[in-house]
Amino acid sequence: MESGTFKQPIFVRDDGFVLRRIDCVMHAIEFLEEWPVERRGLLHAAASETCCSAYDGGKSVEAAHKTFTTWARRVGVIEDVPVAPSWMTGPKIGADHSLETDA
Repeated sequence: MESGTFKQPIFVRDDGFVLRRIDCVMHAIEFLEEWPVERRGLLHAAASETCCSAYDGGKSVEAAHKTFTTWARRVGVIEDVPVAPSWMTGPKIGADHSLETDA
């Protein structure tokens, strides 16, 4: 198996409306396995097969990402969460505490 980590995470809402971050093949498999049996269909089966095959090394992680994303969009659980620009998440400037003086 490749590393199993997706290049871009997928954000989905579960039945409890909790936002979940799917960032690797194993998380995708777990989410698919938790999906209610009565709501599964052919696309769910395809996503499950592709993700399991990617986990075993038979298919690429990118194929698993694409198939899971397609399934999540089709069933309406995907959430588009904007990614913060790097300038917002980089190191903080001026956080040098060495300038503090003892009083």
